[in-house]
Amino acid sequence: MIPTRPVTRWHGGKWRLAPWIISHFPPHRVYTEAYGGAASVLIRKPRSFAEIYNDLDGEIVNLFRILRDDAMSSRLRHLLRLTPFAREELNLAYEPTGCIIERARRLLIIGFMGFGSNGHNTSIRTGFRISARRSGTTPAHDWVDWPESMGALIERLRGVTIESKPALDILARHDAPDTLHYVDPPYVHSSRNRGRRSHDYRHEMHDEDHRDLSNALKRLRGMVVLSGYPTRLYDELYPDWHQVRKAALADGARRRTEILWLNDAAHRGLSEI
Repeated sequence: MIPTRPVTRWHGGKWRLAPWIISHFPPHRVYTEAYGGAASVLIRKPRSFAEIYNDLDGEIVNLFRILRDDAMSSRLRHLLRLTPFAREELNLAYEPTGCIIERARRLLIIGFMGFGSNGHNTSIRTGFRISARRSGTTPAHDWVDWPESMGALIERLRGVTIESKPALDILARHDAPDTLHYVDPPYVHSSRNRGRRSHDYRHEMHDEDHRDLSNALKRLRGMVVLSGYPTRLYDELYPDWHQVRKAALADGARRRTEILWLNDAAHRGLSEI
């Protein structure tokens, strides 16, 4: 089974860009996503010998751990089948709960039923995502189909190690010459839409954090593919890295340029294919 849709809508998610990103991956034995988010690239790439998913956001990590468990994922699918696409369900999803399966269900509700893609940020409530006029399927149709699509996602996650640690720890721990690190950190603040510069992620990164990340990446022996938008900070931090650019649509269908920065090891590995 091949996954045909992302786990959930997630800010900065790379589901549509994933095939292009994966086409710039050199051969590797170990694969890490230290800033995993919805794991859209991992889910769509060919399986590696060892794969490590990591994110500090406890809600998305909780969802992935439930999807990895047969009994809990079955229960989640059952509950989703019983959940209508309803404004009241969205409103209730913002309320806290101690049940880990219910936490996962509510995260999915916010992601699918709310406007935008930052459902992980429950401090900001979005409007109800209702649209009966668009071409193709409606959000309600997508919601009905989602439980049936979970099987392929669950199967793809088998064998993936799921962590929730600082990204730099994951990079250092799993580094080796045959490791590929796909690094997709929160976008640099200056590269974001002006009105949303500090509310997109539960765990934000500031310029100094990006500098720390750059220092860590340059110490790695493995292959690195880094994602981001054009920004002066990255021009300063990665002047000698190889760049690949692609026009993409961000939230709200705004056209942006996505860049991949490849270190020398990744560029060499790619050129040897």
